[in-house]
Amino acid sequence: MGAFDPKGAVLVEVYSEGAAARAGLEAGDQILSVNGQPPTDLMDLMDRVYEGETTLRVQRGEQELTMLLPRLEHEPLGAEFSDTLFNRVKTCRNKCVFCFMDQMPKKMRGSLYYRDDDYRLSTLHGNFITLTNVAEEEWQRIHDQHVSPLYVSVHATDEGLREELLGSTKLARMPIMERLRTLAEWGIELHTQIVLMPGLNDGEQLDRSLRDLLSLTPHLQTISVVPVGLTKYRAHLPNLRPVTSEMVPPLIAQVEPYQRECEEKYGDPIVYLADEMYLIGGLPMPPHRHYGDYPQHENGVGMVRRFLVDFNRRKRFVPKQLPRMRVLMMTGEYGGMIFPPMIEELKQRVPGLELRLSVVKNDFFGELVRCSGLLAGRDLLRQLEREQEFLTPETLVLMPGVALKDAAVVGEGSGGMLLDDISLQALADRFGVTIVNSGSTCQEWLQTLADGQGLARYTPNPDRPAPLVIHQYPEHQKAS
Repeated sequence: MGAFDPKGAVLVEVYSEGAAARAGLEAGDQILSVNGQPPTDLMDLMDRVYEGETTLRVQRGEQELTMLLPRLEHEPLGAEFSDTLFNRVKTCRNKCVFCFMDQMPKKMRGSLYYRDDDYRLSTLHGNFITLTNVAEEEWQRIHDQHVSPLYVSVHATDEGLREELLGSTKLARMPIMERLRTLAEWGIELHTQIVLMPGLNDGEQLDRSLRDLLSLTPHLQTISVVPVGLTKYRAHLPNLRPVTSEMVPPLIAQVEPYQRECEEKYGDPIVYLADEMYLIGGLPMPPHRHYGDYPQHENGVGMVRRFLVDFNRRKRFVPKQLPRMRVLMMTGEYGGMIFPPMIEELKQRVPGLELRLSVVKNDFFGELVRCSGLLAGRDLLRQLEREQEFLTPETLVLMPGVALKDAAVVGEGSGGMLLDDISLQALADRFGVTIVNSGSTCQEWLQTLADGQGLARYTPNPDRPAPLVIHQYPEHQKAS
């Protein structure tokens, strides 16, 4: 089966306390049906089992069993599933002019080109959807089961412009504001985003989009304005302009009146600029209070500020007396802007800590890609070669966890895998140093500095070094 084929409702853990254990369910069981109907996802299953005593048809190895699940009422189900969706994920069928998946070189792992556009992932995990992929029966389910919140990629409320941005497909021709008003009338909470493309949906179009979306308050919770992401693999794609440093101050001035008005009316700005906007402009992040409860944190809104706040709370717990450590910390260009003050403070607090920040330029995706999450193994390899004088057998190399992919190859010696299928084990063997995955949160980073372990640790194995293969990924051909 392919990587994204249906997996079914497979239990990975059943707790001793809960209705699942009382019904006799066990880890490894697959729930085939609830009262005769196959559950499509976790929301659907929970909705069914709360109706009363339910009959489950369960696959256990070669056996097919029938079990009675007692009415839950206030009792938890007491089980964990391998996934929150039990059937195939709906994929995006738009042809967005800015789609990042189209800006990848060819022949990389299939999962890197996968476009989900499933409303269930939106409400369960905060994935952004276009709403163009929602069937009529799914609209009915959103209404009947009050599927909320939803995270919607709007980009523009002008219907003609939005259709153009989504690729001028038949699906893209939808009355976006009409649909959003309907969701608001149903009481669905809405989080929205605008991927800003200079010359297309900025300026007056951005003003229009902000005014239209803010008319949906209080059901509209947030609007994020995110800079378009552009790689060097765009020969076959429309010509788009990046957000540049001189564009940021006028953009901030444009959104500030909306933010002030919303703060006066609702107590928070509602309109947020992504962290990357401030990094592009070389400007300080807004204060902690600006972000409230950080509703679009996973979309890169307030992520830097929360990291800084967390650092100020946790730094005093880093032991001042540590065994002498020689640490090389790898990061992207944005990390090179964020980390230096924190590193200087740590070195003053912990005399035995020799910590060097190594900023990696992204040649694989291009100079406009500056985040740590898109660092390729070949760029890290090149940077480690430049750091050879600092590297000794005692050097601990910290790799950002966001640069690793859990979907990578698993096997002896493969280790954590980077985007271009170079493993951390191969890098450890190549340079004779210990490499650790230092995680993605401030807590994980500080804990790694305290104990040197990280989330995973790769020590050099000179007897059986992992292969270090530099794959060639061809570019798309320019359309004729």
